[in-house]
Amino acid sequence: MIASLKSLADRMRRFFGSSGGQEAVLNAGLDRRSGAILLRRKRVKVAVIAILVGVVSAAIELPLPAEDALRLARAQLRMRPASQDIVMIAIDDSTLNELGQPLPNRHQDSEVLDRLAQAGAKRIVVDRAHADHETPAGDAEFAKTLARHRGKVWLGMAPGNAAGFQSSEPILPLPSFASITRQASMVSFFSPFDLYIMIPTEIEFRGAKYRSISAVLAGYHGGLARYRPDYAFNLNSIPTYRYIDVLRGRVGAKQLAGKSVIIGTTFVDSKDMHRHPFYGKVSGSYFQIVGANTLLRGRPLDLMWFPAILLAAAVVAAQALGRRRSMGILWLPLAVLPLAAFVLDEFNINIDMISAFLALLVAAIGFSRINRKYFNDGIDAMTTTAISSEKANADWDVFALKIANLSELSEEWSSRDIGDFVNTLIGYVQGPGAISDIAFERDVLIWLAPRVENVELERHTDGLALMLKTAISHDWQSSNGAPAIGVDTNYDLPVAVRIKKAMQAADEAATRGVRFIINDAAHLEARNQRLELIRVLEKGLRDRDIGVAYQPKIDLASGRIVGAETLIRWRPGGGELINPQDLVLAAEAGDRINELTLVVMEAALIDGKEAIALDPRFKLAVNMSAKSLSDTHLMFDIMTLLGRYNFPPENLTLELTETAKLEDHRIAPQIAALKSRGIGLSIDDFGTGESNLEYIEKLPSSELKIDKKFVQQMAKSEESRAVVRATIEIAHSLGKVVVAEGVEDLEVAAALRAMGCDQAQGYLFSQAIVMPQLLAMMGGGRAALNA
Repeated sequence: MIASLKSLADRMRRFFGSSGGQEAVLNAGLDRRSGAILLRRKRVKVAVIAILVGVVSAAIELPLPAEDALRLARAQLRMRPASQDIVMIAIDDSTLNELGQPLPNRHQDSEVLDRLAQAGAKRIVVDRAHADHETPAGDAEFAKTLARHRGKVWLGMAPGNAAGFQSSEPILPLPSFASITRQASMVSFFSPFDLYIMIPTEIEFRGAKYRSISAVLAGYHGGLARYRPDYAFNLNSIPTYRYIDVLRGRVGAKQLAGKSVIIGTTFVDSKDMHRHPFYGKVSGSYFQIVGANTLLRGRPLDLMWFPAILLAAAVVAAQALGRRRSMGILWLPLAVLPLAAFVLDEFNINIDMISAFLALLVAAIGFSRINRKYFNDGIDAMTTTAISSEKANADWDVFALKIANLSELSEEWSSRDIGDFVNTLIGYVQGPGAISDIAFERDVLIWLAPRVENVELERHTDGLALMLKTAISHDWQSSNGAPAIGVDTNYDLPVAVRIKKAMQAADEAATRGVRFIINDAAHLEARNQRLELIRVLEKGLRDRDIGVAYQPKIDLASGRIVGAETLIRWRPGGGELINPQDLVLAAEAGDRINELTLVVMEAALIDGKEAIALDPRFKLAVNMSAKSLSDTHLMFDIMTLLGRYNFPPENLTLELTETAKLEDHRIAPQIAALKSRGIGLSIDDFGTGESNLEYIEKLPSSELKIDKKFVQQMAKSEESRAVVRATIEIAHSLGKVVVAEGVEDLEVAAALRAMGCDQAQGYLFSQAIVMPQLLAMMGGGRAALNA
């Protein structure tokens, strides 16, 4: 259904559309208009804020704990065994218990170094500085041992550190040791919550450079790099031997030949125990070993947050500069970055992502707020806020299209069908590019179009309304969705005000049943006149002095008066006669139509009692809107008036003048109540608007009135004569009395009588007259047609 409607709309656009050159010119102008530029400006603002949030958060390392948590998760997935070429010699609790000392002494350290060298260890790193004196003999022996293994043994060192009000002294080997052996940096930095550790591959102290323990163990000479050890190496897979076993000769060349060895403390009370996220408290030497395993795979490269932020910025910028509401592109980095980080970890390349995710989150929130404020859910249209402006714009006409009965369609269709329906109308209104931005509010579409001259504007608007109605009824076979268009051309007013005025004009067009209303100076003057008329009407209703007159209904067979239609003939304050149609429109606009109906009916019932006294069969007709049938209060008031004035219900006929559909479920019970009391119903102006064969079928009327435009054309139009003849035959077949309106000459009256028409009214017989004149005509027995 929707597809068929789109197809029809496309065909109609091609027939009535503009040329490609016109489209290009219009688009060039539309690009300078408020809607798209406003949204782009706001989106760019959101993009800039989002990127700044990402950059600043990265610069101050705000998301570092979350970033470390992500790294740990990736490491857990990539878990692998450590290299077997790096060995840990652990000074553990069992060693100390067997030695009966708090730490091994210099003599024992010398013996262990000799055994490691004899076993063929490639490098030996002591994760202690040996900064304090023991005994002269022990210090001398240890110095000689270091001299024997010059170039193979490294002692730990750490420069002093100053942070705020706190400072620490350098931890350095004794000068006698430092002069004959190399030193390796023990420096490392733990991140918040001890989730990760950072190790510099080398440090500079007092003009000299010192490689880190991890760099020494790995034989790394790749230059300065501050890196994170890869926690994907399983600590349980690191070859570890007890210090006491090496000292006693229980570990030899088989375990140590050609390998890098680190001697570190692992006993419980060691100050070098730190928290590992996977293994709990472990020796700092193990972190150095993990670092060495990391360096064995190549020089670490930390790209930090730059790649992720650049990708996020590109994506956010694309979203900001585009016209799409969908934010699917924002989720692209969420899929790409984690996978890229996982792969890059294998190549010792690190990227940080959380700041980019934070930027994307801020952008998503900002863009979502813009979408909620400036777009409608499920409909390809903005809100009026998006195209509004507090500035005047004389280059544009403001249009509003009211989709009548959209709420009724909503009860029958799903929300998706409604969205498709409205989107199809939007696509049709946009045409081949003349309209850029369309807003939707409740049941109204609003857009701005290039200004045109009044004659062209009327032609275009009327054609658009007709084509939209055709397109809607093509598939739905109903005029329920009949469009009404309001256009505002008050160019000196702000666009926001003009949008409201265009919507009011569309509402008025829908209420009045016209295809469009242009809210220009002439319409404004007419509206002011109507408002003045409403004011006069309200006074008349308060004073209950609305003047009425009666146009006789003549029985064509006998020529006698058998009834009369009540018509408004009012001169407020004795002034000029008010046009009855204008008065009814003003009453409808002011929502006073039911009150007007009751005032007219009350006057008619009072006068009608006199006519019934002359002729008990006299039928008094009062006009009423078919829509008013659904008002139970009005029906109650009518019954109250009948009882108050003791007017026989069977002598009253209600002529339904509103060309509205009788599909309201509240109408049927009211019609049944009227019929049960004997009140007659008449279909007025048959052949126009909604008064068609379907009306005859649904409304149990006793009378049908043929509209005067057909009657007055009978003398010169064979088609009109055929319509009138067919109407009379159909009505009679359904048992209804037929009344012809607007009879003005004898020839037409004779033709009607020949066709079997029952009654007639018009200037041939009498114009609308007051009740005393009507009573005089009835009392005089005046014939309808003179011989």
